[in-house]
Amino acid sequence: MRLFMQTCLTLMTMSLIACTSVFSDEGSQTLRLPMGVGFGISDALCKDVKNVSIPQKLEKLEIPFGWTNQVEGLLFVGPFVEASGGIYKRFRQRFFLTIVCDDELTTSISGDAIIEELNDAGQWIGITDLATIANHSMAFVQRLDL
Repeated sequence: MRLFMQTCLTLMTMSLIACTSVFSDEGSQTLRLPMGVGFGISDALCKDVKNVSIPQKLEKLEIPFGWTNQVEGLLFVGPFVEASGGIYKRFRQRFFLTIVCDDELTTSISGDAIIEELNDAGQWIGITDLATIANHSMAFVQRLDL
């Protein structure tokens, strides 16, 4: 019984690690975690929010983006780098948005994020603190001003 429990625990741990790990463009292992925020837009045509408003806002902010699957509303945003007033010099951010038309006039937006900090050695280190990810995600959503 003890061996069975240890095996189950090991398999669950390995599964959790495998589910959260993705590889960045540079080949270093980073974590793709839930943004911790989601938002909805109502009384605006969902197709216009998805296909016009969000892309226009990102272009205006000069933030790179691309559709992973436009039909399903999967939008990749980033990477973009911002300076920080805190203990870290810079943050690199990437967002994996899911834009869903609940109905013709209601849009839901949620997704995952990869947030990294630049350390003193000039290396990007993945942030796993959920509160920090939610704060950066909220700041990003507020910049969209939808």
